[in-house]
Amino acid sequence: MGQAVRAVAAEFPDVRLAACVSRSPAAGGGPEGCAWMTPDQLFSGGGSSLPAETVVIDVSLPEGTARLLDWLERSPRPLVSAPTGLEDHEEKRIGALATRAPVLRATNLSLGNAVARAMLRSVPEAARGLFDVDIVEHHHATKRDAPSGTARTWAALVASRPDAIHSIRSGTAVGTHRALFAGAGETLEIVHTVSDRSVFARGAIRAARFLAGKPPGHYTLEQMLEPS
Repeated sequence: MGQAVRAVAAEFPDVRLAACVSRSPAAGGGPEGCAWMTPDQLFSGGGSSLPAETVVIDVSLPEGTARLLDWLERSPRPLVSAPTGLEDHEEKRIGALATRAPVLRATNLSLGNAVARAMLRSVPEAARGLFDVDIVEHHHATKRDAPSGTARTWAALVASRPDAIHSIRSGTAVGTHRALFAGAGETLEIVHTVSDRSVFARGAIRAARFLAGKPPGHYTLEQMLEPS
């Protein structure tokens, strides 16, 4: 995912990647002006060169997020947080950071997901009692967590049954989420399918651009789509 962010950065001329943090530099390097540093270098003072308004994009695995939060708790910065599979205590740490810096937490940074979430939020409460709601998600066979973070979010918005999420892990599918409303004699579906992982990278940069200059607080992708 970090590689995808670097690959699409040139599409956003008003955004500059100031630093790339990884255990090892990527083959071919990164965008011009993007300083490479390891997590250890970030902790040992490398991050002090980053202005306080620098927005951090976290697309790491859970163990990487834990280390990043150690640094952010010491040196708060605006944060776009996208990892899936985080434990509750890490989610609480992210929530606590939002009292000191602007934070956008989203396990799916695609714009289509933001639109789908807004649609699900708009389902009338009375209608939810007239349909059985299930969330079906399909991802590639190597995806580690199940159900996906997006499926959990969708279910929290519209599903009332604990067994309402159904996960499929097969093939090379990037990701499809389906909210299925089954009623008496009718069925309604809201479906979001991703065929190109770069949509997540573009969403990450758009989210970072949205957070820039915001006061501390918790922000959502849906807010990013609202008129400024």
